Amino acid sequence: MQIVVEGILVNYQAIGEKNKPVFLILHGWKRSIREWLPVAKQISQKYCVVLLDLPGFGDTHTPQGTFSIYDYSKFVEHFLEKLEIKKVTLLGHSFGGRIGIILGAKTKRLEKLILVDAAGVEKRSTAAKVKIFFFKSIKHFLPKQITERLRQLLGSPDYKTSGALRQTFIKVINEDLTYLLPEITIPTVLIWGSRDREVPLWKIKRMKKMIPNSNLRVVWEAGHSPYMEKPKEFMEILQENI
Repeated sequence: MQIVVEGILVNYQAIGEKNKPVFLILHGWKRSIREWLPVAKQISQKYCVVLLDLPGFGDTHTPQGTFSIYDYSKFVEHFLEKLEIKKVTLLGHSFGGRIGIILGAKTKRLEKLILVDAAGVEKRSTAAKVKIFFFKSIKHFLPKQITERLRQLLGSPDYKTSGALRQTFIKVINEDLTYLLPEITIPTVLIWGSRDREVPLWKIKRMKKMIPNSNLRVVWEAGHSPYMEKPKEFMEILQENI
């Protein structure tokens, strides 16, 4: 299905009966609703599951200019308003989890929040700070071609492949949402893959400590995408917590 929100043509799907409670799924960076369809179908007995391709991903058009994570959260709010959805249980994976943190802290629309390997706690390591300082110190003295090669060498895989969304990616990952965690008062479930190297355990533990009404569940032997890597184990945890 398609709808126009903030002038952007949006792709989304709704699975399940419309009279049931709404369960909104927000995917990760460079992902789409397609990989969440198996999960949506399994929980559609209880919910009307809405899956949204965020701006710039899947079949939703890329926004004009640079979006911040706060722009994405406002966009999701406007999407819900357009569909006249007042209350949701929200599941956010990774990048989608960042949006979930903001909405969980700042709006009254959420009844429950499920953060799957969610990003948003952005305290940098010393090595990362040194790398950033090094690049910022020399980039103004080097030809553009060499600067770009250094970006490709030093940047993360998501940075290297972000294309037209590169400035948006930089803006998003530089936002530390830690200050919002204590403001999330709704029931919150943190689901984490034990082998996740993108969102290390210390970040999840910090979220657990700072979100008052939260519960941590681990999908053992799974990485950053436990819903695909260990679908049976992931679904057991999800079903127990919705």
